[in-house]
Amino acid sequence: MDTPGTLTDITLQLVDLDETFELRRAVLRPWLTPAEAAATYAGAGEHFHVGALQGGPQGKRLVSTAGFMAEAQPDYAEDFGPEPWRLRGMASDPAVQGRGLGGRVLEFGIAELARRLAARGEDSAVVWCNGRTGAQTFYERHGFRPIGALFETPGTGPHYVFWRRVAARSSGGT
Repeated sequence: MDTPGTLTDITLQLVDLDETFELRRAVLRPWLTPAEAAATYAGAGEHFHVGALQGGPQGKRLVSTAGFMAEAQPDYAEDFGPEPWRLRGMASDPAVQGRGLGGRVLEFGIAELARRLAARGEDSAVVWCNGRTGAQTFYERHGFRPIGALFETPGTGPHYVFWRRVAARSSGGT
């Protein structure tokens, strides 16, 4: 059983995109249908999704997630290089927010990206996101920096583009 400030029975793993829709819709964009959410990845290059699953008597449920996709950032192509990755659709169930799980999910995804870069023989890549201003401290704590001017995203409020460089890492060291 969880006590305040701790999370038990958490498994971090790669998950299917479809498994993330309900949590992402509940936390980020309640107006999106699963089909509309899936459309954001239609035609996308490589992508993967991380999930934090919490076990219990009724089985495991997704309590935090983040998606990563190969996608250029049109305003900062020169700054970010030829093959950046985008962090997209990061969400945690409100019952687990503020307890470090989102950071664990993010770092698991960064480690997976680093492993994929190494497997392709790439030295590093930029990962970027459109992050809400309310999450700025979170992103900065995980090595991201804001770039450019504040902008408004309809329905979700003020954002910055945040970015960080990820160095390749062999699968033997995480």
